[in-house]
Amino acid sequence: MIEIVPVMLFILGSHPDRPGKLDLQRPEVVFTSMDDCEEAGAKIAERMVQAASDKSGANYEHRCMAVPSAEEFEAAFKQLEKSGQ
Repeated sequence: MIEIVPVMLFILGSHPDRPGKLDLQRPEVVFTSMDDCEEAGAKIAERMVQAASDKSGANYEHRCMAVPSAEEFEAAFKQLEKSGQ
């Protein structure tokens, strides 16, 4: 059996005139490998930087992260139940 760990892509936007303020976006796509995510993320961030270069001047970077395991989700839900929420 082949195990696949899904990978999520995040795009981080920042503007030099607004230090400390980040724009976080997660495109609605999940990748089956870190390499595929890194490749797509680099292209998306580059396009966004180019589009912003003559408008807002914002800078964009990408980050790829593995989707948390089922155990992490279960632990979070158990903690939520304990806290009464």
